[in-house]
Amino acid sequence: MGNSFFQFKQFIVHQSEASLKVCTESCIFGASIPIENAEHILDIGTGTGLLALMLAQKSPAQIEAIELDEASARDAQKNFSASPWKERLILHIEDAKNFSSAKKFDLIVSNPPFFIHQLKSSDVRTNAALHGSELKPEDLCAIVNQLSTDEGRFFVLLPEYEMRLLKAQLEASGWFSIYHLAIFQEMNKPVFRIIGGFSKKKEMQLNSKQLIIYAGGRLYTNDFVELLKNYYLYL
Repeated sequence: MGNSFFQFKQFIVHQSEASLKVCTESCIFGASIPIENAEHILDIGTGTGLLALMLAQKSPAQIEAIELDEASARDAQKNFSASPWKERLILHIEDAKNFSSAKKFDLIVSNPPFFIHQLKSSDVRTNAALHGSELKPEDLCAIVNQLSTDEGRFFVLLPEYEMRLLKAQLEASGWFSIYHLAIFQEMNKPVFRIIGGFSKKKEMQLNSKQLIIYAGGRLYTNDFVELLKNYYLYL
């Protein structure tokens, strides 16, 4: 059983009710997303509110978050309310496919369900959080198209295969790939996760790089420490 909370340097994430707990790749995602002077940010499938909180720490933007699972949303609301940025964090408890807003967002982020072809858990809430049955690539693409500004940017965390599927959907809709971070748990291991960034404006060069989490044993690499040092309590 995971811990009921995760303490960061500037905020705490309560997670006793959430279907998915704080994990290393989500923390990497939140720390690595470039803000680029974003004023209005949307977090699709916020879970505990982790990404929204990490972005609030490094940006003065107004941040809205969507979460379908009511129990996870209770944790997210508790975390938002206890944070130093509670006035800038808004939670919507609803299905992202039904979410509408007169406001458009210049930065949209998502850590969506992704295990499209893998065996499902016996836990219904875990299935919805981990598997693509609730939010398919075409659904996510449609949501981002609807809610993004004309110069909007979209960042997403997925395994390699699922990223290829979503990338194809986005590019067919007129988005351009601008950022690619390959995450490896250790050197000489397969790619663990991909962080992809997309824009409606074509940029001159794709920002492509990699991050290795562990240098050996359970020691973090210098790159990992540099990325997470403003967030992790003991770095």
